[in-house]
Amino acid sequence: MDTDQDNIKTIYEAVNKILEFTREMKNEHDLTSHIMAWDAVKMNLVVIYETDLKISSEIKEKYNSVEWNQIKEYKPILESQYLGFDSAEIWKVIQHKLPEFKKQMKGIL
Repeated sequence: MDTDQDNIKTIYEAVNKILEFTREMKNEHDLTSHIMAWDAVKMNLVVIYETDLKISSEIKEKYNSVEWNQIKEYKPILESQYLGFDSAEIWKVIQHKLPEFKKQMKGIL
């Protein structure tokens, strides 16, 4: 059975991987032109989203400074699988949301 701590660690690791995969990239074109990194980023966004669903409301209330609702913003990006992922939106998430989210997850751990 997954514990909240395990789930937070899984999210932290997925965020860390995304930031590592994209560390030297300058824009969304760099991301989408590296097929393995692009696929890995999309998969790790799915991991973050799905794992967040398993975290208890008690933890989310206790750490209410974390913007848990931001993770729900990933859903439209992920649901567009059949139409194609929105690379511009994913790039914005990587650049503007994930660094702070990583710090927040590390703080909980």
